[in-house]
Amino acid sequence: MGDGDSNPFDRDESESSRRRVLRSLGVASAAGLLGAGAGPSGIAAADPDGCPGANNLESPRPGPDVLYDDPVTAPQFEVDDRWDAEPLLVSGYAAYDDGEFLAQGWPFDDRGAQNERSYPDDDRYANNAADLLEIRAQPTDEGVAYRVALNAMVEPDAAVVAIGIDTGGDGRTDWGHGLGELGAPVDHVLVCWGTGATLDGDPLPDDAYAVDVERNRLEVEVPLEPGRETWRHYAVSGVHDGDGGFSRESGPFGPDEPPVYEVGFRTVRDEPLEAREADRDVLSETGEYHVLLTDGEGMWRSAGQAEALSERDISELGADVDFGRLEDGDVGRSVPRAGYHNRLYASRYDLGPGIDLEDPREIYQSRVQPYSVYVPESYEPGEPTALVVLLHSLGENYNQYSASPNMLAQLGEQRDAIVLMPHGRGPSGWWKNEAELDLFEAWADLRARYDIDPDRVTVSGYSMGGHGTYRIGSLYPDLFARGFAVVGPADESILGGPTDGLYGEYATSSENPQNMMRVTDNLRHVPLLMWAGMLDELVPYAGVRNYRDDLVEHGYRHRLDSFPEDDHFSFFAKDEWGPGRDYLGAATVDRRPARVTYRAVPEFGNETYDIRHDGAYWVHDITVADDAEDGLVDALSLVDGYGDPVAEEFTEESTEPRPNTREGIRWRDPLQRRPAENAIELEAEAVTAATLYVDDAGIDTTEPLEVRVETTHDLTLTLKSGAGERTLEFGAGDSSETVVLCDQGPDA
Repeated sequence: MGDGDSNPFDRDESESSRRRVLRSLGVASAAGLLGAGAGPSGIAAADPDGCPGANNLESPRPGPDVLYDDPVTAPQFEVDDRWDAEPLLVSGYAAYDDGEFLAQGWPFDDRGAQNERSYPDDDRYANNAADLLEIRAQPTDEGVAYRVALNAMVEPDAAVVAIGIDTGGDGRTDWGHGLGELGAPVDHVLVCWGTGATLDGDPLPDDAYAVDVERNRLEVEVPLEPGRETWRHYAVSGVHDGDGGFSRESGPFGPDEPPVYEVGFRTVRDEPLEAREADRDVLSETGEYHVLLTDGEGMWRSAGQAEALSERDISELGADVDFGRLEDGDVGRSVPRAGYHNRLYASRYDLGPGIDLEDPREIYQSRVQPYSVYVPESYEPGEPTALVVLLHSLGENYNQYSASPNMLAQLGEQRDAIVLMPHGRGPSGWWKNEAELDLFEAWADLRARYDIDPDRVTVSGYSMGGHGTYRIGSLYPDLFARGFAVVGPADESILGGPTDGLYGEYATSSENPQNMMRVTDNLRHVPLLMWAGMLDELVPYAGVRNYRDDLVEHGYRHRLDSFPEDDHFSFFAKDEWGPGRDYLGAATVDRRPARVTYRAVPEFGNETYDIRHDGAYWVHDITVADDAEDGLVDALSLVDGYGDPVAEEFTEESTEPRPNTREGIRWRDPLQRRPAENAIELEAEAVTAATLYVDDAGIDTTEPLEVRVETTHDLTLTLKSGAGERTLEFGAGDSSETVVLCDQGPDA
């Protein structure tokens, strides 16, 4: 590894520099800028008054455009003349809102007594037909009206919903309609299946019910008179048997269990997500840590529902609707300010109804998608707050980290940081395509609900979430200050690419697997902490070491903590993350680094979702040559001079949180600096075009700007600033051009 003396931009070393860039920027060419504690790491913005009448032209915002979109309303939650209360969008809570009662459910929790996903093999059910999203009630001149929103609706009568109403009479616990005993005494049973409805077995007139397939909604009005009384309500959903009842065909229930997919009106108290400390003690003694990750029954907030259904007693899972409050128009929409919440957002992309189980990734397609958020007690609206993006593991969902309370406490609460836990549209998306889209749509929704400090954002994750840390951190480096990857594979083919084929014959199959070792160049300003268990039975330790070798070759800041007694699951079970908390610390994003290195890999993007990875910071619109799979730009602003930091390797022993060996690189002050000049130097490998936002590079647009380029292909370079836009053409090889971006005229 170099000591920082060698500079790839020194013109008297142009030939050796060319060789380095063609081998993907070795150690000396990737030694980078100063880090925290090593002097200034970036550049000041250009003077906006430098060119008369011109303002600074900032670089494009980091991340995809969808990150900055305002929330949209899902069709299920749209208001109309009768139902005009805004949705809660926080699962497990209920509200009164000016004459309406509304209860917000969880998506994808239609898992019945067996707590599993099982529907008849027919497209009309979309593997999600009986998923209750929201239930509303309000008194009317004719009685009581109810509105039920489902997550998926392909056919109007695919699902059936029964609402049990306890008016205080003698009641019955056998609801009929194929449901049998449910343990909840009710005086009335209202059943609706889109094309029909009954009250206590008697058909309701056609004008008493309606179905809206476009909005996945059922509405029904019943001639009951509650006055100002409080009536207890229950609700269950299932597959319609075609005759106003509940079908027992192929569902998540046994022969002695009710044919119910979901119980409505459940709250966070009914579906707690608590640390299973007793389980942890047993698992710690037996070493069967994997149970915590593979036994995800409670992760869908459906365990309480399953227990109640298996016991045929849903009496605790109901809502007391106070019709006096509804008549008075009371408003009560309280959701705790801090703590752990499951939120809902509406995607801008309609991928289809329900869940695609034929796709090996198990894509959750519906417009309504969930995510989890942990809000620290210190959060105050109006005060920008740090954010941790925490990505889940393979086979898990947005509630995975509810089983890791110390992670939320140490990475979130103790750092005064909000924690975002997206769903990724399913368990196996590897944080690309639909999963990548979901991450940014959830993040956009979070930005609209909470005050996030964009300069204090970090990324972390476990296993596949560790892969996501490498992926998202590398492709969007200008979004993140630091990363913390735990037992993360660099490649989707876990045993393949990152082990140099050592385990290739045993490699897991993956459709178009993506190896994040291809884009480690991009991590110049995103220091990484990596945790690896040397006994890991799923992610070979050799792969993690190879990933670190890439960072060493680049001379980038990082730390690998190797734990000799840990396997793939033990970190999660032991739930101690103090060193990760300290590493993320109070780090801030480097907004205007003097040096930008970015490798673009077009195949990593997705045109359908407008996902592109073509630059960062003040370098954008990188176009990869037709004869290449990826292309690299390494650009340097010399406005403040420049010197490579010294990349200092270290190895040390630690006992936090358990015995481990720490290896990594720290940056020290450069041994020498080049003088300041109004110049940009750029190396391009397999790139035919790029755009530089020179105001953010600190360039003085009123002075001559020298652009020195070394490129493997003919290159079109666009310079954008508040002074305007200039396009320069460079042939393959070494060349330079001097331009004045702001012509102030003869009287300047």
